[in-house]
Amino acid sequence: MPPVKIVTDSNAYLPDGRAVGDLGIEVVPLTIRVGQHTYQEGVSIAHETLLRKLAQDPKSVSVEAPSEGEVAAMYKRLGRTTDKIVAIHLSGALNDIVEVSHAAAQGFLGRQRIIILDTATTSVGLGLIVEAAARAAAEEAPQAEIVRIVRGMIPHMYALFFSDTLDYLESWGRLGSAQALLGTMLDLKPVSTMEDGNLLPIEKVRNYTRAVDKLYDFIIEFSHIEQLYILQRGFETEAAQLLERLEIVFPNREFPVIGYPPSLAVHIGPKAMGIMVYEGNR
Repeated sequence: MPPVKIVTDSNAYLPDGRAVGDLGIEVVPLTIRVGQHTYQEGVSIAHETLLRKLAQDPKSVSVEAPSEGEVAAMYKRLGRTTDKIVAIHLSGALNDIVEVSHAAAQGFLGRQRIIILDTATTSVGLGLIVEAAARAAAEEAPQAEIVRIVRGMIPHMYALFFSDTLDYLESWGRLGSAQALLGTMLDLKPVSTMEDGNLLPIEKVRNYTRAVDKLYDFIIEFSHIEQLYILQRGFETEAAQLLERLEIVFPNREFPVIGYPPSLAVHIGPKAMGIMVYEGNR
């Protein structure tokens, strides 16, 4: 029986590419548009370069799905070795990759069974789900079981972020211009959560200390945490402070501190901090 192939996109956090190499995960790059120029995320331009451009002019940078033709070409290539694919992508509320993948898959009906799943999450949350699916595929789990694993994990992913500025939430229409203007005048920091796959501002705080308090309060509400990641760019000190506080509540636990890709930075900004919690499916 041909193995089930796992596909994801470049928004997924897959540490050092190990999971890609060891588990054979196929990663389709998202398209980053900077003015009139386009780049493949993680392939044709460094993350740090894109983040600098984003900081200079938030409205000049956007993230797009790859073309239907690019995705179809990947499915065709994978069809040489398997007739079963599970494509697991970042939230459809943040990018059109799910829609494009569905359109590309139509050309393979009757030849390949391609199942496309919207995880309603991003970055680490997406990466954790993809890696779990790939491990199941490596153990020769049937396609239906892999889909069950993915769908079982999705409702147990939680995220909370705070940003240095309201500009990025305004750019994507999550804040009205009047709200953003007032918040900018008062130097407020937006706190956002993921709800139904979208990033929604839930509060504004006056300083970073209060923002870190919000992250901490969010975390300790969980009775069980299977995995927790701290995402940050430009907040090394605040991340260390949060880890110190978590050490008291969760002794002997390791919580990685990582960066995040441009395909998330366009929504929360190149200077932001947040947490991603997987509470486990018990």
